Amino acid sequence: MRDSHGEKGAGPEALRESEERYRKVFLHSNDAILVIDPDRDAIMDANPKACELLAFTRDELLKLSISAIHPTEMPALQTFARSVMREGHGWTNELSCLTKTGRSVPAEISASTAEFAGRRCIIAMVRDITERQQAAHAHRELAVMEERTRLAREIHDSIAQGLTGIIWQLNAAEQSALAGGEAAVEQIGRVRELARASLQECRRSVWDLRAGPLEGGTLAQALEKQMETLAGGVGVHSTLAVDGQERVLPSGVEVALLRIGTESLSNLTRHAGATEARVTLTYHVSEVRLKIRDDGVGFDPDVPVDRGADTGGFGLINMRERARGWYPGRGGPAA
Repeated sequence: MRDSHGEKGAGPEALRESEERYRKVFLHSNDAILVIDPDRDAIMDANPKACELLAFTRDELLKLSISAIHPTEMPALQTFARSVMREGHGWTNELSCLTKTGRSVPAEISASTAEFAGRRCIIAMVRDITERQQAAHAHRELAVMEERTRLAREIHDSIAQGLTGIIWQLNAAEQSALAGGEAAVEQIGRVRELARASLQECRRSVWDLRAGPLEGGTLAQALEKQMETLAGGVGVHSTLAVDGQERVLPSGVEVALLRIGTESLSNLTRHAGATEARVTLTYHVSEVRLKIRDDGVGFDPDVPVDRGADTGGFGLINMRERARGWYPGRGGPAA
């Protein structure tokens, strides 16, 4: 095995030493290593860790094609192989390997080119990331449980209290009506306001609980729907641009971005007096960014909000909390 970037003109002794070092790394690596010839769809060599990972013997692997290890992902594998052959190296964690027992192993693969048996081949280092994915899944499940607990608390503290108030006001109105008093009209007005407030809380909580905005669609589609509902409904011309390769993100990240986008769109329609808005969703290798720009009036975020006024004031706080809940130091992708 000879590295395609090896020094030219090296003597036979130096070449033997170099190949011996490669052979030791190959045999004793903690990662599975496969030498593949993408043009012939062939496995040229496999180290002991690869045999252990895939549950094949070395002889069995050398008789297999690459497509036998990645039967359902050949287009992605071919694209990755072409990139490695063109650039000389590459990395992906979007492929899985099929073992002899039929188990699909999610894999992180780093690769580079090397000369093997007189041909330019790919050396692929394959790492099983099953435990990493399980940990990420557990983290998402915990986040879902925490969100449900929060929503249950909000429902108890807001909607339940509002409905209790409605019942009390209806009882009072009923007594006033039976007594022929005019106070019943005023009390019915209070009931109406309480009902409206409770309905608003109920809609907000249901929005948080249901998967509707993202179920069966992408984050971009959900954002576009919100743009039509919030901005389009008040005459704000809005556009959406997606940069980079759109991909499915962990559900907590997508929900956080959607909620942040919805809050921003709601604010610009209610307070900014905007006529145009542009939403940009940018996918990078290790992060995703959401940017919303409009031509409305701004404000100073350092100026204290009058909590007594009917202006809310918690939008920025909620957006910051959602974003901070998914930065890399907390175990989630950057958003």
